[in-house]
Amino acid sequence: MTIEQIRVYRFPLPAQTTYNMSSSTVSLPQSTIVELIDTSGMKGYGEACLATSEAQSASNDSVLAVMSFLAPAIIGLDPINFSNVNAVMNASKHALPEAKAALDVACWDLAGKKANKSVVELLGGSQRDTTITYHVIGITSPEDAAEDALRLQESGITRIQLKAGGRSVEEDIACIHAVAKVLREETSLDVDTNRGWTIAEAVKVSEACSSISMSMEQPCATEEELRHLKPLISHPLIIDESATDAATISKLIDDGIADGFGMKITRVGGLTPMRTIRDLCVEKNIPMSSDDAWGGDIIAAAGVALAATMPSDLNRGAWLAHPYHQAHYDLVNGPRIQNGQVPLPKGGPGLGLLIADDFFGEPEAVYE
Repeated sequence: MTIEQIRVYRFPLPAQTTYNMSSSTVSLPQSTIVELIDTSGMKGYGEACLATSEAQSASNDSVLAVMSFLAPAIIGLDPINFSNVNAVMNASKHALPEAKAALDVACWDLAGKKANKSVVELLGGSQRDTTITYHVIGITSPEDAAEDALRLQESGITRIQLKAGGRSVEEDIACIHAVAKVLREETSLDVDTNRGWTIAEAVKVSEACSSISMSMEQPCATEEELRHLKPLISHPLIIDESATDAATISKLIDDGIADGFGMKITRVGGLTPMRTIRDLCVEKNIPMSSDDAWGGDIIAAAGVALAATMPSDLNRGAWLAHPYHQAHYDLVNGPRIQNGQVPLPKGGPGLGLLIADDFFGEPEAVYE
């Protein structure tokens, strides 16, 4: 069976609660949904949702535009041959990672359904039936941040990502200390600035928080800055936005720069390259997360699937946007947080979702 038709949809996922980052606020993102249909009529779904340019430079409009080049190129291909599908997409001069990711994830979903296996099984098998998640505390006051941290821990969350940057480092330092004071022994703290500090600011924060157990996630904008910063700080350095491909990640590990990674499926081009990166991190004993900057049940299920194949001690979790936009494509099986964990979707093979045929409305484009 080969890919016969690809339908592309837009679906709004507006934030229902405040989500503030160092230099932007998520408000009205739209998800790009792809529906791959093979010659037997079986369907696979993929998704890419760009909520803010702070996380990735692509936009939802650019993803939709690039689909007009990538989608026709893979018509007639075997969706199970992931390497061939990716090779064809990579050969295009319009090989935008986020657009490739949506198509690649749809191929994995379709392949699982054809084989009557879950995507977790296709990725190598589950280490567990649930995976840990983490919850974000956005840019806010020290008092509100501490209150949020207490509330999240009461709900079962054991991993908190505190947003910082975009204001004075003194405010960030006060916020970090306020949150650290209310953390339970089992709770991990990651301070994420989304490239929001200078080298000098990052050093100042690390020195002022030297007594606090935490990691610093993408404190500076560029890989060059991170390389300069690493020997100057006392906290583990997690690399997010600068972790763009397997070759870069491998070098960052080998050079002793990265203590872990915050990986986004759409930033690297889908589950196929993410599988390579997972294998690399496991081989080198480096922790990573597996999720995306925003999106609904489809991209969430893909992130949870990969995270479930990670060894527990290397799994930094799979973040869900659902608590912020509060929407599901599959009301029963859509990924959701339960006592700090995300159970694997159980709606069937593939990504484990059951999505009604007309759920996304009329397609923006159809390729065949």
